Amino acid sequence: MPSSLLLFAQNADEGLLKRAVPPSLWPGQVAPLVWDGATFAVALPQNILHDALEILPCFSLVDSGAWAYQFTLQYTTQAGHQGRTALAPIGAFMQAESNNKEGPVEAAIDILQIREPLQMANLHLNVQGINPQAPALLAVSIRDQDAVCETLSGGQGIAIDVPPRSQMVLRPELASHVCSPTSVAMLLDHYDRSADIYDLIAEVCHQPSGLHGVWPANIRAAAQRGLLGYLLHFPSWDTARALLDEGFPIVASVRYKEGELSDAAIPRTKGHLLVVRGYAGDKILVNDPAAATDAEVVRAYDLREFCRIWLERNAVGYVLFALDD
Repeated sequence: MPSSLLLFAQNADEGLLKRAVPPSLWPGQVAPLVWDGATFAVALPQNILHDALEILPCFSLVDSGAWAYQFTLQYTTQAGHQGRTALAPIGAFMQAESNNKEGPVEAAIDILQIREPLQMANLHLNVQGINPQAPALLAVSIRDQDAVCETLSGGQGIAIDVPPRSQMVLRPELASHVCSPTSVAMLLDHYDRSADIYDLIAEVCHQPSGLHGVWPANIRAAAQRGLLGYLLHFPSWDTARALLDEGFPIVASVRYKEGELSDAAIPRTKGHLLVVRGYAGDKILVNDPAAATDAEVVRAYDLREFCRIWLERNAVGYVLFALDD
């Protein structure tokens, strides 16, 4: 299996979580999220870890307060090298550990990239300012090979109603940098939790990097407005289709060169986020915030082309859902 998913939760309905996770990746159960003071630690399963290429953890807590967190990974490689790597903090986390951008495990802001096979690893979540009774979800996506672009079939098709928003109508100094919060804003609209777009943009701005597209920072902003969420390496189109069939839109992270995506809102991108809201035949239905106007955001792209620029690249997507869904 190209991807595995571990889930830990508190005060969240397991039936809802099961609906919001593709059946092929459902871990069988959701483990309890039990705090040891301001920390939570988990030993990653060795049978999953040995072939891991990337580890993508994400924490979501439904609370409007100014909570913050940081993940660190303590590991031993199969060659016997030991180390500790910290991801960039999310929120105003005080006394954060510095990122380690070199070594067997490299921290690329929000994802851990494995350069040397691991023997064991413990993932630590350190939190500040959280309500320990608030609904929360810790998800760990582990990728061990590239996603599969299998023979694509659209099935019966589905179109989820997600109100469109264009990032290009925003202030010029922001317009080309805020595809991620604009995509999150569309899902907040979909779940009747609309937010002022400029407030949302300010909140997702990741202070250590200055970027607006840091994946877990956007998940955090959605959680502060009532949506639980997680990040996932999507291993196949069937995995994404299963979520769409359940009514869950996906924020997909794509990149492509000119000519790789027909009729694209922008001709090329080194990294872009948009909302996948359905499919019909050989088309994938999206809300692409890079379109020039709100009216042009609703688009249909070639399904095979889209799967190549998504699943054959980083294959990452955000899944957001309401507790009362």
